[in-house]
Amino acid sequence: MIVSGTLPDYQNSIYDISLSLDSPISGFEFSLMETGINGGTFKTANIITFSGTEGYLFDESGQFFGGYESGKPFSLKVFYDHTNKTFTYYKDDILMANRMFTTGHSVLSDGSINHVSFDKHSDSEIGLTVSGVIS
Repeated sequence: MIVSGTLPDYQNSIYDISLSLDSPISGFEFSLMETGINGGTFKTANIITFSGTEGYLFDESGQFFGGYESGKPFSLKVFYDHTNKTFTYYKDDILMANRMFTTGHSVLSDGSINHVSFDKHSDSEIGLTVSGVIS
C-alpha cells in the first residue's frame, strides 16, 4: 500500500526520516516529491528516492549504502540544496553521500519538495519531520 502526505513547498530543507520495516524481503520505496499543475494537468516527480530490498538499502542512483533488519528502526537525514539541485544524506547519523545530484525532474520548473510517498508493506512504519525555507 502506498501512503503519502503533503509538505509545505520547501526549497533548501532538512528531512529527518525514521523507518521501521516489517519484512526486509518485501522491501520499500520512499520518495520526496514535487507535485503540482502544469499545463492544466496534475503531475508528480520524484526528486529524491531511497529503496530497500531483502535487507539492503539503495539511494536513488542505485548505490548500496547499508542494510536494515525486520522491526529494527533506523534513520535517514537528508539535506536538500534546492539552488544546486543536490542533496546530502546520512544513515543513523553517519554520512553516506555528499552533494549528490537529484535524478528527479521538476514538473513545475521550481523543484520544491512538497510531497512524500512511502510504499508500505504490512506493519512497516515511517516518521518524518522537516524544516527548511518555504519557496
